[in-house]
Amino acid sequence: MKSITIFLLLLYWSIIFLAPVVGNEMKLLNIKNSVLPIKKPIN
Repeated sequence: MKSITIFLLLLYWSIIFLAPVVGNEMKLLNIKNSVLPIKKPIN
């Protein structure tokens, strides 16, 4: 029982520590894949 609790705590902590890192990587991927205009259109 004690080893299961330790394993679950380690899993929980790894998710908490890795969530912001994965979130930042996903943001960077979305910025790279988005199409940006070359220059501003004149109205």
